[in-house]
Amino acid sequence: DMRRTGAVPIDMVVCNLYPFEQTVAKEGVTFEKARSNIDIGGPTMLRASAKNCLRTLPVVDPEDYKMIATHLMSHHGCSTFAFRAELAGKAFAHTADYDKAIAAYMDNLKPEDMKCYPTVHERGGE
Repeated sequence: DMRRTGAVPIDMVVCNLYPFEQTVAKEGVTFEKARSNIDIGGPTMLRASAKNCLRTLPVVDPEDYKMIATHLMSHHGCSTFAFRAELAGKAFAHTADYDKAIAAYMDNLKPEDMKCYPTVHERGGE
């Protein structure tokens, strides 16, 4: 199908997630502000690229950019499986830590921390 459509395979995914932990660490952050800093698509892309580390290099940390560039230059623009697997492990750990931070924030919410939105109560099945 890629040949038919002229698509190019993706061999590297670079994704920096929304700064959830930095946002909720600020004094007086609202639930809405915290909620808007929960990245959904980024972790999905990272996990998908990590799962496909046979062919795809997942990149989660800007501190790794120089190391990655050096690796690619020393391997004629390609990455080794061992390198991709190492960064896949880092991607899975990163997304797990991200989810853990969100879960901890949600577990510690108090009703007074949340702006209340009206709830519509409908009669059975409406």
